[in-house]
Amino acid sequence: MTHTSFASDLHTPATTPPAFTSSGFDWTGSYAGAVGGYVWGRSEIIDPTGFVTTTTTNPSGGLLGITAGVNGQFDQFVLGLEGEILWPGLSGTATVPLGTDIVTIRSDWQGAIKARAGVAFNQVLVYAHGGLAFTDFYSPIHDLSGVWQVDYRTSRTGWTVGAGVEMAVTDNVTVKAEYAYSDFGKWAGTYSNGGNVEFTHHTHAIKAGVNFHF
Repeated sequence: MTHTSFASDLHTPATTPPAFTSSGFDWTGSYAGAVGGYVWGRSEIIDPTGFVTTTTTNPSGGLLGITAGVNGQFDQFVLGLEGEILWPGLSGTATVPLGTDIVTIRSDWQGAIKARAGVAFNQVLVYAHGGLAFTDFYSPIHDLSGVWQVDYRTSRTGWTVGAGVEMAVTDNVTVKAEYAYSDFGKWAGTYSNGGNVEFTHHTHAIKAGVNFHF
């Protein structure tokens, strides 16, 4: 009896080994963060009659913004939804053909709601994104001396696509670099003096940011 009891005491139950996962960092959850970068684009002001040559501007500027989103990880694949609002400071000028006026194209804010899909390699996520884009669009015209003539303002909805890479630096902090192309199409507008024109507008943006995961 004594030897049997002693042998029983030495027996250790088998334990289940920890489950293996393909990624050491779990991307599932919500997050919020900030971004900064540079944005540039191309805008056209078109005379629908064809009498005046198209005025083309190449606005550009720095940007700051905030983002928020949610991810779900399925093995190595990550799917998510993200929203952002940016303050780009986008501005550019050009001289109106056959005239002496200066036209300005300016955008004070730009936003997007986009889906993200990517592949996680441990702490690194490589992804593509696409969705709806929004922007304001302001176009004042001045003469060469700087005297205001007419203006036009609207807000536009378009689409955006791009790609990026995000890397976890702690259990709940990631950094990212991203490119985005946004296109707001072609539309008809009327300046404050009643002049009818057509506009096109698209932008490119390079962004770097940090996200805090919850």
